[in-house]
Amino acid sequence: MKRLGLAIACFVLVCSAACTSLATQRKPYATRRDAEAAGRIQAASPVSPTAEPSAVPTTATSAIAARLQITHGPYLQAPLETGMTIVWLTNKNCVSKVEYGTSTGAELTAFSAQHGLIEANTTLHRVRISGLVPGTKYYYRVVSTEILDFGPYKVIFGETVKSEYFSFTTLNGKKESFSFVVLNDRHEKVAPFQLALNSIRWQGIDLVFLNGDMLSHVKNEQQMLKGVVEPCVGSFAKTIPFLYIRGNHDARGYSARMLINYFPTESQRYYYSFNHGRVHFIVLDSGEDKEDSSKEYSGLVDFDRYREEETKWLKKDVQRNDCKKAMFRVAFVHIPPGTKGNGHGAQYVHENWDPLFRVGKVDLLICAHTHRYARKPPQEGKQSYPTVIGDTNTVIRMDVCDGLMNATVTKDDGTVADRFTVEKKRRFWNRLFPKSHTRP
Repeated sequence: MKRLGLAIACFVLVCSAACTSLATQRKPYATRRDAEAAGRIQAASPVSPTAEPSAVPTTATSAIAARLQITHGPYLQAPLETGMTIVWLTNKNCVSKVEYGTSTGAELTAFSAQHGLIEANTTLHRVRISGLVPGTKYYYRVVSTEILDFGPYKVIFGETVKSEYFSFTTLNGKKESFSFVVLNDRHEKVAPFQLALNSIRWQGIDLVFLNGDMLSHVKNEQQMLKGVVEPCVGSFAKTIPFLYIRGNHDARGYSARMLINYFPTESQRYYYSFNHGRVHFIVLDSGEDKEDSSKEYSGLVDFDRYREEETKWLKKDVQRNDCKKAMFRVAFVHIPPGTKGNGHGAQYVHENWDPLFRVGKVDLLICAHTHRYARKPPQEGKQSYPTVIGDTNTVIRMDVCDGLMNATVTKDDGTVADRFTVEKKRRFWNRLFPKSHTRP
């Protein structure tokens, strides 16, 4: 009996130890689950571990933050008589389209597709509307549908977001009168840029030209949005298109190669021409101001060959009938023409494009880059057209009407700094340019 009692006692001890061991093994599992839960809370809201419970977001606020939204835009790009590009961004990957028509009934739909594939699963949306009627007002709204899972044989969609209706008017080469404005070299200084935009009287303005170096270099998407897109959208760009002309600083930075995705052109090149209001506009890209071999570029630029490509295109453009028959020809180049002492880019413009401007009978060249306002009259035997160079704090407004281009140059606060007129038939430049240089 003693042996039996001893055996029973040993059995009880073994069972007790086993239960204790099981309890010990379960405890870390529960602790890991608690830690994972705590980790999820920390990931959702990076607050201090000692923060009050109220600092942790509720499910409701998290759901609101996660809803699909149009974060930037829409804004208008690449205007033509028969087309317009609309750009906007969302906070989630989507497939998108534009609904448009001559009324808010949105009779038509446009989307972007390449090589048979509709653009999808992206936050940056660009839709080109083609086949439009010149000089016609269209209403549009943008529509984006979230993509939750992009599988090879099934795509799962989420919610859809739509903007309100906005409108734009296509360009019209026969329009008798219109206005355009030019700003340049803002270098991400948002406050004065916004001040300048606020000073503009937008009635009658059909086009806005940003003549380069709106950024100091192209670093990332947020920089482009904050420095350019947000001020423009808040002021005019939902209804008036702007054209971003590349400057030398816009070619710098590791996102410089993505700039055209946010500011597209119809040809997806930085040089092109178009017509509006009996004006033939020529846009050129002067590239960098130094030689390609300069150490600042680390062997990653090829602007000499690129400018030669532009020169071949310009030779053909100035011979086109629409250029010859235009009442005015206005050219845009960020870097003004100059001698070797003004830099490699300026010298190239002077030696190669200036002769073609004379052949094409350009009436006005609008430049930037120097950070100093100037206007230079034609020089007999040297330059047959006037040149205007915008400053970092100027707005150049051109009112085209009755065979005249009347210019008003203002500072950012709206103060008038200069006025001049370009007359098509008679160019009395002693009267039109009483001073060869003026700085606001």
